[in-house]
Amino acid sequence: MLPRLSFILAMFVLLLASPSPGLAEDLESKAAKPLFSFKTDDRDPLFGDRFTLKAGYKVWVAKWQAQTVSTTTGSQAVNADHPSALNGPTLTGILKLRDSQWFNALVFNFTWMRDGFDFAEPNTPANRQHFFANRRDYSLTAGLAIWEGFGIFGGYYHSRQEFTNEATDNPPSFATVRHPRTVSGPIIGIFGNIPASERFALYGNLAYAPLKFRGQTLSTFIQNSDSVQGWMVEAGTTINGPRVWKIGTELQLGFRAQIIQKNFGRNATGGANVNATDQLPLVDLTYGPVFTLNAVF
Repeated sequence: MLPRLSFILAMFVLLLASPSPGLAEDLESKAAKPLFSFKTDDRDPLFGDRFTLKAGYKVWVAKWQAQTVSTTTGSQAVNADHPSALNGPTLTGILKLRDSQWFNALVFNFTWMRDGFDFAEPNTPANRQHFFANRRDYSLTAGLAIWEGFGIFGGYYHSRQEFTNEATDNPPSFATVRHPRTVSGPIIGIFGNIPASERFALYGNLAYAPLKFRGQTLSTFIQNSDSVQGWMVEAGTTINGPRVWKIGTELQLGFRAQIIQKNFGRNATGGANVNATDQLPLVDLTYGPVFTLNAVF
């Protein structure tokens, strides 16, 4: 009787000590998960299943074609003699609203970029000058995914531009002059994200911005206008990279372009008219490849 009782007690202890098959597989999976992985579906989100945070750095290798002065008969245009890298941090938050194709997520983004631009000047004895500019752009937007990865967004855009014109002859033929100006206002648009495979996706956005211009078009000529229109477009591909601990990586490669038309004169609002005439607009065009590297939390 005693040996049989000992055998029953031993089997009972073994049953208590052995985990269930499902629990064993779960423990084995957690124990076997490496710190570094190229898989895209084995990351434990740092903020849970409903919220994703992307912190990254954006570089826009851009050419800038700007017009600095306009009259009733023409405009003075300057072109960057080589591309510059507008660069800065970007932060994106994605809040999952529900498990559905419709109205499924809110998206928030802040991007800030800056750089300096050198412009090509005509190489003539009468034009011994160096023309350059510093530029700082930032945008703050919030969007709603309406169906799958397609949605609408709205927000605020601000660009500060400071043009500098300095003489290069000796002695200087004129004093250094600066033309500071800002372009700012609301921005609205549409966006889309289309998964192409487990590791690749396509993205794009298109925006329109009714803006305001504040600043100088000449060193002593302050000119304002509320009749400014901006159009922005960006498209490219997203590549999901390896995971390190609970942090994923993501690389976006694309092309970005924006055009801003600053209208003055009789048909403009928000500023003094120039002799009540239809002054020609100033047009800014910026375009080039764009790269963003994100850490996904």
